[in-house]
Amino acid sequence: MITAVIPARSGSKRLPGKNVRKLAGRPLVFYTLDSVLGHSEITKIIFTTDSEEYINLVKDEYGDAVSYEYRPSEYAGDHVKVYDELKRLVTTGIIQTEWYMQCLPTCPLRDQKVVRGLLDQWISSPRPLFSAVNYDFPTQFAFTLSNNNLSWEPVIKDSPMLTGNTRSQDIPKTYRPNGAIYLQHVDNIQNKTLYIDSDVYLMNSEESIDVDTKLEAKAAWTLLFLFLQNAFHFSCLP
Repeated sequence: MITAVIPARSGSKRLPGKNVRKLAGRPLVFYTLDSVLGHSEITKIIFTTDSEEYINLVKDEYGDAVSYEYRPSEYAGDHVKVYDELKRLVTTGIIQTEWYMQCLPTCPLRDQKVVRGLLDQWISSPRPLFSAVNYDFPTQFAFTLSNNNLSWEPVIKDSPMLTGNTRSQDIPKTYRPNGAIYLQHVDNIQNKTLYIDSDVYLMNSEESIDVDTKLEAKAAWTLLFLFLQNAFHFSCLP
């Protein structure tokens, strides 16, 4: 029914080797692979990468539970978007199901329970979905800088910084894609984005942690440690 795609390019500039960087003793990508295993709706898992080292690492842990796709060189550079690789997988018939799910390896706290929640939402209303999270601070205050960072210009014309209406309770919540999960129909591959005609699946801030810098890696490690500590505590209760 659904093919899960885990893309893991090896050439990160901001955090080298981030997709296999150890988090609590395990390569980062393992947490994402764990999250898509064990769901009856997901009939195939494709791990796509430009690194034979990554393939061997995943194969040693997951074996035949995962299919492995070594990217052609033209789909391996840092100029290539993940969507380009998804389109290649669909148009070449490597993805043979009607639906596919993309999960980035950099969201380790998007666990099996989160994926289950998205699948349940999709079952009740079978439409394309993307995961999102609310902004921690009202985006209505956003502004750009110029003149050597001395001058500012609000992003929206009705900015509270101009109107004076700065009470947070009067400002509607805003949300953003968190990049954790995209569930799409293959017929939509020509849309050029993963958002057109899609519904939203909301995740909380902890589940949405994205590891793209050393600071974010430390935050993910801390949250994962607390999660494991709490799980161990409750499992030991009489």
